[in-house]
Amino acid sequence: MKKSLALLLALALVVSMCSFAIATEAKTYSFEIVSKGFQSTYWQAVLKGSTSQAKLINDEAGYEKVKFNFVGPDSESDIASQVNMFESAVNAKPDAIGLAALDVNALNANIAAAQEAGIPIIGFDSGVPNAPEGAVLANASTNNYVAGQVVAENLYAKIKDRIAAASAPVRIGEINQDATSESITNRGLGFIDKFIELASVDGYKVAVIGNEKYVTDSKGEKVAESEANIIIEARVPAQTTAELCATEAGVVLSQADTLAIFGSNQTAAEGIITANEILGVCGSDDTQIIAVGFDSGTVIKAAVTAGTMYGAVTQSPVGIGERLIDMLLAAASGEAVEDTDTGCAFYTAANIASEEIAQNLYD
Repeated sequence: MKKSLALLLALALVVSMCSFAIATEAKTYSFEIVSKGFQSTYWQAVLKGSTSQAKLINDEAGYEKVKFNFVGPDSESDIASQVNMFESAVNAKPDAIGLAALDVNALNANIAAAQEAGIPIIGFDSGVPNAPEGAVLANASTNNYVAGQVVAENLYAKIKDRIAAASAPVRIGEINQDATSESITNRGLGFIDKFIELASVDGYKVAVIGNEKYVTDSKGEKVAESEANIIIEARVPAQTTAELCATEAGVVLSQADTLAIFGSNQTAAEGIITANEILGVCGSDDTQIIAVGFDSGTVIKAAVTAGTMYGAVTQSPVGIGERLIDMLLAAASGEAVEDTDTGCAFYTAANIASEEIAQNLYD
């Protein structure tokens, strides 16, 4: 009798443990994702990545392990709408929240509420800079410094032979819309530092001139302009507009020793394209100034396709969406998370139509 009772108790324990395991494995994690926008093709690409990654996770689990709600204001200037959306996200009591903040100060009260409620927040795209300490566990975003290096690597490979053949110093222009934001300055400095590194390996001395931020913070050896084989001229307009970026680009493009020029975001790259519409000096041939840019957009894509702009780096909004879901799930499961570089790719007329590139291009 005692043996039978013990056997029944053991069987009940096993059944109970199995039921607990099944219940644990079958948990559905609910996420709220609040982006900077919703209508643009960039944010739709982020949504595409999140959707595909959630489907992959659910297919592998055999049930709906992950579900999410993706929202964003119609305009990236509509801070009030995003505040309301984030407040609703917190009130929904999800397992985790993804946030790309338009204005962190406007969101701080609701971020604190999420933190108090124990809801982990993962930043994405430009993340949540200067958020309350400990509120944002990690960010899924482009490593802008590395992305700037990618531009330099591709540009240097394109003009390396022309530098070697030059009988006098050559000039490389860099147009940055500002000298303050993290994304712009890191791209600009990443480009400068990598270009100096590559040129130094080939025995060239590089002088950085122009805007004080980029001159001072660049890592390479400080070389006087009079002693340089290559001059990198970093220019920043007085205000952040495509028109003023075009003015700065025009100054560089008009100089006889200019070999190449880089625009470190969409505004700066479009400024180069605008300046070239008047000057007509840019192209992909070895007799022309080689222009490269950053980001995508209708104007840049058209210029790259036509060969007026040799190439540009696109961020990976699809990759951002994919990694965001992974990080939300990890955070909701109590796992450690860390900042993740979602990658980038350099595209030219030769690969702009490829599936890998095309899905990450946006207007």
